[in-house]
Amino acid sequence: MANLQETPQWEAGVYQIEETDPVQGGPDGVDNLPHKQLANRTAYLKQQQDAIQSELAAARAGKASLAERLAALETQTLQGESTFAGTAGRSVTHNLGHTNYIVNLIPLEDTQGDLGDVRIARAANAFTVYNTGGFRGQFRYQLMT
Repeated sequence: MANLQETPQWEAGVYQIEETDPVQGGPDGVDNLPHKQLANRTAYLKQQQDAIQSELAAARAGKASLAERLAALETQTLQGESTFAGTAGRSVTHNLGHTNYIVNLIPLEDTQGDLGDVRIARAANAFTVYNTGGFRGQFRYQLMT
């Protein structure tokens, strides 16, 4: 007894054997057509499932679950407010202990076009904001790691 040759493809339908169909066996026989179509669908679904499992394994990056992986990727966020101090700079302290973070700044009032260039100097436990314009209003900061 031989096995049908499977092709991993989605079949549009499954042939219904009619009462008028002559009995015909073999790999291309009408009696085996529905079985072949179902086998093709099964091979196709198995191929898709394997691809999904492979992507999930890569996304987990060695973690036991996606939830564990996402928890490891969560960003730590610190935020607060301070005041621009021009070229003298305004230092803001934090407790991150490293310089691998991003600083987002948003002026809290209209700068009237007088903010100038803004430069941020990062340190392990503080960052300093410098602006070349005359604006001395408040800003909100957000640190993301």
